[in-house]
Amino acid sequence: MSDKLIPISQLNLQRYPETTDSSLRAWNAADEYLFECLREHNFHGGDKILIINDQFGALTCGLINYDPYYWTDSLQSNIAIETNLKSKINRKYASSNSKAIHIDQCDNLIPAELKFDLVIIRVPKHNSLLDFQLKSTVSHIRPNTKIISAGMTKEIHKPNLKLFESIIGTTETSLAMKKARLIFPNLDQTPNYNSNEEIIASCSSQYKIEEHGLVSVGLPGVFSRNSLDIGSRVLLKHMPETKPQQKLIDLGCGTGVLGTYAAKKNPELEVTFTDESWLAVESAKKTFKENINKSADFYVTDVLDGLKNNHYDHILCNPPFHQQNVQTLSIANKMFKDSSRKLNSLGELRVVANRHLKYRHHLKQYFEHVESISKDPKFIVWLAKVPKKHKAKTNDYSI
Repeated sequence: MSDKLIPISQLNLQRYPETTDSSLRAWNAADEYLFECLREHNFHGGDKILIINDQFGALTCGLINYDPYYWTDSLQSNIAIETNLKSKINRKYASSNSKAIHIDQCDNLIPAELKFDLVIIRVPKHNSLLDFQLKSTVSHIRPNTKIISAGMTKEIHKPNLKLFESIIGTTETSLAMKKARLIFPNLDQTPNYNSNEEIIASCSSQYKIEEHGLVSVGLPGVFSRNSLDIGSRVLLKHMPETKPQQKLIDLGCGTGVLGTYAAKKNPELEVTFTDESWLAVESAKKTFKENINKSADFYVTDVLDGLKNNHYDHILCNPPFHQQNVQTLSIANKMFKDSSRKLNSLGELRVVANRHLKYRHHLKQYFEHVESISKDPKFIVWLAKVPKKHKAKTNDYSI
């Protein structure tokens, strides 16, 4: 299929959110290894291709002349893919009518009528997400469908391969190249077709947080889905004293435990949950419904895009310092920046983080007052007040 394949080296690919760290690229050796493999296979122009977990668009842009479908649970990945697809440099390599088709994430459903001839999967960080994606895909493949998965060697383990074996069939792996490896599952069994609801249920988890009287519901791939993470546990000890009708955001909500607990403490609090993962927001909805008999607002959005400025009294945040398996503070920095704009003049941001992370520097760019309010030996809770309303910039997203 090399005649229509666009080499990564010819593409202009950018990460999202943007980073000043020049060592971070919008692709890696696993993407390159996949392309080398695809050049050796003879696919036809009419073949339908599904790409799963393309983080920044290297695969989708490289295969644009095949009109691929792509599926990602990350809104930020979707933004990166769409941005890179629109790049003038990238478009010059594409046929005039070529397009990529985004599978609607609102229900995490692949249209029932679609059957794919080639399925490409970048190994996700969480096996629960891989489990969900493989189970959701089997009803959309044919007996002769080619499935190729790729990841860095540090991302591929026996549990990954067991999932391919149990859901798809006999699975082989390639030799390692530049610390990357390919996975080749072969469909040698009759797939077990289930409804989307059944798949979600089989891949979901639930647990009790006894000391706070909460139940957490976690969908596939969502952070802290199996047990409460230490950071959130620390932040739950340093929650704000809220007043009736105040407005609070659980930013990067994951399973929604923080915002749900705040609503439990103050039934008159207006709570908003945001995350860039569709599955995370669905988890937060289920957690909130399981614990609270009232309504809340839920948004799949890029940090706080689309929410009102100068409108909120409190924001709770347990930010990621990884994007998939790469360490970066670019996402956390955007969270701090957006928070300063959405909070009112008396609003407060509470952030929990590992003590080694350089968050004071970033928070001081957007807030006049920043202090530590915890004494945990491993995690620190930052309280940031008096938002600055100018467009602050940073030149340091390093760990």
